[in-house]
Amino acid sequence: MDINIEKIPPAIRADARENSSGIPLILEQTYGIKIPKEVLKVGDYIIAGHIVVERKTVLDFAESIIDGRLFKQAGMMKKYFDQSLVLVTGDLSTIDNLHPHAVSGALISLILAWATPVLFAKDAQETAFLLWLIAVQNKKSVSSELSYRPSRRPKRPWRHQLYILQGLPGIGPKMAVRLLDHFKSVVAVMSATEKELMNIQGLGQKKSRVIKEILSLPVS
Repeated sequence: MDINIEKIPPAIRADARENSSGIPLILEQTYGIKIPKEVLKVGDYIIAGHIVVERKTVLDFAESIIDGRLFKQAGMMKKYFDQSLVLVTGDLSTIDNLHPHAVSGALISLILAWATPVLFAKDAQETAFLLWLIAVQNKKSVSSELSYRPSRRPKRPWRHQLYILQGLPGIGPKMAVRLLDHFKSVVAVMSATEKELMNIQGLGQKKSRVIKEILSLPVS
């Protein structure tokens, strides 16, 4: 049985506090994505288990620059997820409690110092569209992730184990470390059930299912 990646729906989790924005509802009604709503420890949206999105209104974006919260959040996202980004809803020109140079400086710091891209959307509809687009683009890249690993094989056993785990679909360097830290060996990871894989921070049900399906596929 072959896995048709295109038939796997985009996986998006949303923080329950995002309900008031209307964005999760738009994702469900417009794009047909069933979104589990929960209180997320990091970020506001998690896409495919390894992309975290911090969604802010322009007012909250400005306030988080002033109180330093923005960069703490950026640090947490980079610590626990392979990819992270900040998505700002609204018009930056409406910010009147912060000098434009401070806003520009914060944007540059996010992009260069924290390697965290920043996207802008004019309203909830456009925000939902961007989240959907990120999920779709990620889904298309899953098959290429199967074969992406550094060409030079590592010599140290621990790094060789990480190298092997990165051969699994959607498993980047940080997720490989979390898997090895939790299960202690590559064999234990491969033997883990779908439910056990879902206990790992950043691994959702959809990605865990794809991993198990890949591992159980017979050679054709």
